[in-house]
Amino acid sequence: MLYRLLRRIATVALRWYYRSIEVLGLERFPSSGPVIVAANHWNALVDALIIACALDRPVRLTAKATLLAHPLTRLIVRAVGIIPLRRTSDEQHAGSADAAGATEPSAGAVEDRNTQSFGAILDALQRGEVVLIFPEGRSHSEPALARLKTGCARLALMAHVQRGMSPVPIVPIGLTFEAKGRPRSRVVVQVGPPLRPEDTEDLSPGRVHALTARLDRALRDITLNFGSRDDAEQILHVSTLLTTVLDRVRPLAAPDPPLSAALRMAQRLEAARQVLPDASPETLREVNAFLERLDDFRATLRDLRIPVNDLSMPVTRSAGAWFVLREVTIATVTLPIAAWGRLNHWIPLSLARWIGRTTSTNADEPAMRTLVAGVATVLMLYVAVAAVIGWGVGTRWAVAYLITLPPAASLDFWLTARLRRAAERAQAYLTLRADLVRRADLRREAGALRHIARKLDALVR
Repeated sequence: MLYRLLRRIATVALRWYYRSIEVLGLERFPSSGPVIVAANHWNALVDALIIACALDRPVRLTAKATLLAHPLTRLIVRAVGIIPLRRTSDEQHAGSADAAGATEPSAGAVEDRNTQSFGAILDALQRGEVVLIFPEGRSHSEPALARLKTGCARLALMAHVQRGMSPVPIVPIGLTFEAKGRPRSRVVVQVGPPLRPEDTEDLSPGRVHALTARLDRALRDITLNFGSRDDAEQILHVSTLLTTVLDRVRPLAAPDPPLSAALRMAQRLEAARQVLPDASPETLREVNAFLERLDDFRATLRDLRIPVNDLSMPVTRSAGAWFVLREVTIATVTLPIAAWGRLNHWIPLSLARWIGRTTSTNADEPAMRTLVAGVATVLMLYVAVAAVIGWGVGTRWAVAYLITLPPAASLDFWLTARLRRAAERAQAYLTLRADLVRRADLRREAGALRHIARKLDALVR
């Protein structure tokens, strides 16, 4: 009951914080039986919330044992049934913070404590539950997957060897964030094919490392991995731009290419970059000339304030009239409800964003701290205002007030994004209609870039 309630609250909070969360490959996830979920760890607690809300089955979470140090998080950990895992780095940090003369716990002591945690995970698997593990061991902002710990593979093998279970599948899940700490950015959740350990009684280090290596390859297939931050920045810049150049004009309900399209493009570009050193000098010259031409095209459109995929929209009078009529009608109908949502949520959500910005010490914290602060401040406002209404005019009015709030706030987020994009499209329409010759030139250039991109893609494959 508590898990379902918290999952609903987390789902609403994530929808308010992120503009979209795409879930790909959900049909691959087993509908029943024990499952170990292994995910990359890029955004602290937010990673676990996104996965728990994306999957149709309840998820048993694991988390660092240091969460038990704070009374509030300790209460949540125990209430939801989170299994704490103690890391050597946590023990070393705790030991260094002790008074002089205190001794750090030995590696053996840490292993003994995790033996109890491993037993709890195996118990959960034996009951047919889904258990989430982050095999990287810590949240980070590096441009590639960190070296995986072996615990995930050991658990999968131990379930068979020590508990007599059929081989437990490990389902890799990749999380990709457009800008993990920025509100109203986008997320892709990609479910990979399940990995099934071999039916063997072998628990040797070699077997564990072999399964860990398989998991590493599976996670790399569904995540972005670059050699350096500079490589990541360059590839993501080009992939985002190229995705929009290859795209079409879209409705304002979803005006941009999905983030998953940019993800696939980035993976293809990184694969191409790996083989470029072996390409012919002529191909290298063509690639460099294409990238310069692409940047020039983007700069031109930025100066004109025209989104790339708006180039193909019609600019006739009838198209413009229909656009105005449609958007004014939508705004007229939805604005009062959205304004009600804004009125009731602006203060707590602004406060939550301020807390997220001012209390975060690294890139992994803003989203997590904003979400936690947002849930707390919004719920406190709901309770306080509902109590006043209930005391003043009755419980029914208080309940009615509470029912209206989440949908009104969701509509406010939706309408704000739509109005912003409608203004951009209206500006692009006026600019393109005012100079039809330039519009034709820009469309030809976009077509030429698409042609060159496909040609180069074939050359470097």
